[in-house]
Amino acid sequence: MSFRNLGVFLTFIMGACTGQEGTIRISVVADPSGDLLSQIDRVEARYTGRDTTFSATRDDDGTLDLGLDLEADGSSGDLVLTGFAGDGSRIAVGRVGPLPLAAIDADVVAFLAPPNSITQAPVVLAVPRSHIGGTEASFGALLAGGLGSDGPVGDVNVYSTYLHTIQTGLPLPTPRSHIAVAAGSSGFFYMLGGEDENQDPIAESYAFDTRVPPVGSYRPLVIDEEFARSGATTAVVGEEQFLVSGDPALLLDGLRGTVQPLLDGGGLDGQAATVVTDNSLQVIFAGANVVDPELGGIGAAVFEGNAVTHLAAPVEMVRREHRAVTLLSGQALFLGGAQEDGTLLTDAVRYAPATQTFEVFELLATGRRNPAVAITDKFLVVIGGEDESGNAIADAEVFDVLTLAAVATIPLVLPRKNAVAHALGNGQILIAGGQDENGAPTEILSLFTPDESF
Repeated sequence: MSFRNLGVFLTFIMGACTGQEGTIRISVVADPSGDLLSQIDRVEARYTGRDTTFSATRDDDGTLDLGLDLEADGSSGDLVLTGFAGDGSRIAVGRVGPLPLAAIDADVVAFLAPPNSITQAPVVLAVPRSHIGGTEASFGALLAGGLGSDGPVGDVNVYSTYLHTIQTGLPLPTPRSHIAVAAGSSGFFYMLGGEDENQDPIAESYAFDTRVPPVGSYRPLVIDEEFARSGATTAVVGEEQFLVSGDPALLLDGLRGTVQPLLDGGGLDGQAATVVTDNSLQVIFAGANVVDPELGGIGAAVFEGNAVTHLAAPVEMVRREHRAVTLLSGQALFLGGAQEDGTLLTDAVRYAPATQTFEVFELLATGRRNPAVAITDKFLVVIGGEDESGNAIADAEVFDVLTLAAVATIPLVLPRKNAVAHALGNGQILIAGGQDENGAPTEILSLFTPDESF
């Protein structure tokens, strides 16, 4: 097989007693604007399920084939690929999986890129757009709606981690941007609100069932028009249940198909993160619009045990256009954004749910509003955003996910603001949509590829 397709064949043998075999054919792709694959002289493949490593070198005729013959014992693992140049330097990494050792036949695709880089994905969106609603999924990432150059977009797409392709779902019943999307545990994705062509908030919300062939189906959720909103954030609180930010906050119950107000007074109109203590689950809301009905804006509130408690948060928590993530430690992190006067913030606030306390510390090298943020098992990546003049930022900052120590600042494929980023199951991060340096919506998809030796 041609090396430019970097054919990698895995044969999983069920055992001598059955004679059953399965073949997983792995093709490799890279940034279509470059020639990375032609620079690779040797490829190494490590299967994590067995901690077994195989390698192959380019033949005299320019081809490179790698066969892995493993017993199919029902176990599972990832295949980590590393590409080396002729001088032995490591120039490409990628991961695909998990892959089962079973008697099955399948075709999958691995995306290779330089370690700790952001490069162009092999596919693009059909319609350039920003302000996309999206969420992570077991198969990759789901992207819904957005704002194109001619107004709201109704497209729904799935980026596949295993194929690195864009699959098209049933379009939204009505086009919209700024939609909130939450992933359920049973194949449903919940799509709430957004903005219409007049930039007015929408109440209309749906459960999208990805299990219905060929492109999914929609079931309307029951919600009153008075709860229309755009750009909301969601946080899981139970089985098919999510809190939705706003004033009032809403409880989306996927099993009942309803969206109802959580509170009669006070607003939880901020970024939200779900955190878990030894005894309970909490959702922490934080931002300038988190308002105590008695004390006014104090920046943070916790939902726990069906009750909301407003916290005495540090002044640094009173920020807008920031982002929130749940750390592997079980704590929540709030970063980026700006003060009420527009001053960009480089500090971050970490919330410890067990003690309901906050820690403020410097994090970012560059202040940025509305960055795209995603977290993997190794890295926290803060991508693009807006500078103090509203211009799109052209780099991303990478941090160790455990220590939050800075690892690297890396260039983007293009400057982006109002983009989304979602971690994929293979350790990469998909960056989708947004606006470029000219304020135009973009169709370009990018992938952050981590250093697999980290």
